[in-house]
Amino acid sequence: MPPYEDSVKAPALVADFYSDCKFGYEGREGYRKSTDLAKFLECVRELTERGFLDPARTVFADLGCADGRVNVLMSYFVRASIGIEIDPDILSEYAERKQRLASKLQEARLPAPPDNIFLFAGNSLDPEAFDMVHKTAGVHFSGVDIFYTYITLHDLFAGKIAADAHEGALYMVYGFNKVLPRYEHLELIIPDLGSQGIAALYAKRT
Repeated sequence: MPPYEDSVKAPALVADFYSDCKFGYEGREGYRKSTDLAKFLECVRELTERGFLDPARTVFADLGCADGRVNVLMSYFVRASIGIEIDPDILSEYAERKQRLASKLQEARLPAPPDNIFLFAGNSLDPEAFDMVHKTAGVHFSGVDIFYTYITLHDLFAGKIAADAHEGALYMVYGFNKVLPRYEHLELIIPDLGSQGIAALYAKRT
């Protein structure tokens, strides 16, 4: 496995590319929020250093993936990068942006995102959403190792993870600063993941 600094060159370009695509958006499902991928990469660094990411094994799921930007970045670090987005209009932006990104990566002679990204239109709280995931990607909800969300519905997602995820599954919540929520059956293991003052990491404990 290459050193982290080498393995992160392509994801760093991904983060830079999507930094130009952040904007406010009033959609049918409310205000749109964009993950700052540069800050997110520092979270990935800590996850990597702590041994939580294994490209041959780890399954990642963004429970509100928007245009799939987090999934594109995470595809370099995991076996499967799954995203579910409730607003199909936002999800439809994925393909065109990814095509432009591919051109930038090619120009920089950096590897394209692996072919392990699976995005779906649906509600992550609806069992039918993960029925689609299983049919296409072969992954059940209980097979996900790291769940991710940007605050929205964080408490409802926490309840589903506590009920249905496997023991030890991780839950990364982005967008918090000083006041961190507590969830039943989820242990706060890293209050400031990546030392960015922006994300907290929990683990399922029964």
